[in-house]
Amino acid sequence: MEKTILTTIIITGPPGIGKTTLVRNICSNLQNKGHLIQGFYTEEVRNAGIGQRIGFDVVSLEGKRGILSRENPPDQLRRPKVGRYSVFVHDFEDLILPLLNFKDCRPEPELLVIDEVGKMELLSKRFESAMGYVLKNKLPVVVTIPEKTSLPLVEQLKKTPGSVLFQVTKSNRNTLAAKIIDLITTSLLVTK
Repeated sequence: MEKTILTTIIITGPPGIGKTTLVRNICSNLQNKGHLIQGFYTEEVRNAGIGQRIGFDVVSLEGKRGILSRENPPDQLRRPKVGRYSVFVHDFEDLILPLLNFKDCRPEPELLVIDEVGKMELLSKRFESAMGYVLKNKLPVVVTIPEKTSLPLVEQLKKTPGSVLFQVTKSNRNTLAAKIIDLITTSLLVTK
């Protein structure tokens, strides 16, 4: 019987549980060990005065930042919405798509990090297509997904041969990084 090789680590949990913090810890640890990692994470943006969330930014692992969404964008341009947030699809694509373009002789990283595959990100059909390429070519990836969703790409991720799903909870969020890092390194998901 053929053994399935681990290619996809999926992290899920309720909003605010610490999925992005977990991903950042995993990335930091692997980068400190010299692994070539590429990707992005999302970060809440809060109003400086009252601390209320007003949107999300997308941040590459190299530190480049772009707008993913805002509650009341000052430019008043029509954009697709998810809940109360206007989604800046073009800004997202401009920052993220170059990180996922391996067709133009860009070296493939040892590990891709995608935080997250959700409704806002999937408003970009180009992002969805790039994720299809990642799955088709079995590129090693750590990806976060919303806990409760029926998005087709999320369902496809869950059913991918070689995928492992981790549920983040308050009781395991501080120990899960070490477990996932160990799985990544011992399964040869990364090669060094």
